[in-house]
Amino acid sequence: MAKRLLIFGGILALVTGAISQLPLSWVAPKVDIAGQVPEYGGTVWNGFISGTDAGVLNLDVSPLRLVSGKNPVRVTGGPAGINLNAEAGLSGLRALKVSGSIKALALTDARLALVNGNFDLDITDMKMMESCDYAEGIATTDFLARNSVRLRWKGPVLEGPVSCEDGNVILDLTGKDRAADIVARLTLSPDGQYRTDITAEVNDPNAGLALQYFGFSPAGGAYKLTEQGKWR
Repeated sequence: MAKRLLIFGGILALVTGAISQLPLSWVAPKVDIAGQVPEYGGTVWNGFISGTDAGVLNLDVSPLRLVSGKNPVRVTGGPAGINLNAEAGLSGLRALKVSGSIKALALTDARLALVNGNFDLDITDMKMMESCDYAEGIATTDFLARNSVRLRWKGPVLEGPVSCEDGNVILDLTGKDRAADIVARLTLSPDGQYRTDITAEVNDPNAGLALQYFGFSPAGGAYKLTEQGKWR
């Protein structure tokens, strides 16, 4: 009996060692992401994905974390100017933290091409596979406060909770100072669509001019903006 257990243990060790060295490229799906085909390297436990606008993403997979109740998959990396940390489990994405420069997002909107500022998205708990079922976190951006020279107006920092609604990721941001009171909702759909709804009440004439430059329209004593498009 002891001998059979010893043989079984040896075989199990060999199989585990072989799997740990299995190239990620052998098992990774061949997918097309916005016209880009990812490249894979490393092993199934410690590998990386490259070849897309997301930069290099490093994968760290540990089944032992699953046994201890933690998320077994960790992803770090991102394109230049952006730091990404994510955790995933059997039910999909479970946590996400993304921070960096707004310029590094490479936004196609010409109005935002020269905007300075940073953003921070910290979702500490979530459940997302093909759609967003649950999310809890905080989002922050200081771009209104970092572009006072260009806009001739210094706006407030925007901050607020992250949640899920109808399968979408929702960012509800607010910011208020003596010059302005801003309420914004950003809806991000997993299929790549987005919608932005912003209402701003301002006391500074320069603030009104700056907001109109970004496409806001005067409406009932405030300025409003609603936009839809693709974020990827």
